[in-house]
Amino acid sequence: GGSGAGGEAPVADVHLVGRFDSTQTSSWSGSAIRTRVSGGPVDITLDAPAGLFFEVEVDGASQGIFTTTAGEQSYPVANAPSGAYDLLVFRRVEGFFGNARFVGISPAASLVPTAWPYDHRIEYIGDSISCGYGALGPNESCNFSADTESAYVSYATVAARAVNAAPHIIAYSGKGVFQNYGGNEDELMPELYLRTLTNDAGSTWGFDDPDPDVVVINLGTNDFSATIAENDFVSAYVGLLTTVRQHRPNATIYTVRWEGWGSTHMSWVSSAVAQFGDADVHETDFSIDPNDGWGCDYHPSEATHAKLGAQLAATLKSDLGW
Repeated sequence: GGSGAGGEAPVADVHLVGRFDSTQTSSWSGSAIRTRVSGGPVDITLDAPAGLFFEVEVDGASQGIFTTTAGEQSYPVANAPSGAYDLLVFRRVEGFFGNARFVGISPAASLVPTAWPYDHRIEYIGDSISCGYGALGPNESCNFSADTESAYVSYATVAARAVNAAPHIIAYSGKGVFQNYGGNEDELMPELYLRTLTNDAGSTWGFDDPDPDVVVINLGTNDFSATIAENDFVSAYVGLLTTVRQHRPNATIYTVRWEGWGSTHMSWVSSAVAQFGDADVHETDFSIDPNDGWGCDYHPSEATHAKLGAQLAATLKSDLGW
């Protein structure tokens, strides 16, 4: 039995981390299956299109990846120890690559019922950066492909691991608050935030999962890729904050500003936060050191993600006592 979308089941054979629908289908970056195995190898069965990348973690250490083939298929967990171990199967790629339905783990008798294994929950609302777009690419000139994207190495997951939090990554490349990359206004991130499955407008998320402790909003980079008026951006950002607070009444909210935007655009986020007037909304600033290299299309490299994840974790520890 699963614990739903990261629910507080006191004991479960399998815990689902992130947004899953009633058929145990998911699409968002970082959607994961976590369980404890009594010993020996197991197979995980997924129903998915070809080309989805999953990271396998045993006792907190990555064991590498597997890539899906089309249809319902079983994938062996490599390097499984003979004794009991914790198993995490983590989706590295974002929603436009397709949905994956978790069918089961066999032999089921190997599963050990456990309590929810995380101390905290962090919900991320973001764009390609939160997805780990191009993070594994060799340089800024590389062509983006599924094998260069990894939410597993993104700052979001790095920070979550450092504070034993379950990361719920609601992010999509090219999306913005008021406008998407290049000025496109189709399916903005505030609209996608309400969905269970990335590309299914009818899959409305019920927000009946436990309230996250923290919500991190990392948006604006795509808004500023084309001409935009301050009032439009600030109003849209206030609207997003309103939606998040409506659904996440108890969460501490962090809004990310990027130094690369320049002081003017950074100040627009500050204006939105001030206008919203919620004492539990805080700003945090990110920057990129070019000496750490670039991923594809001038996205943060794995080294940059590691630094930003450590920075965010330190902020959470300092602010919240984690």
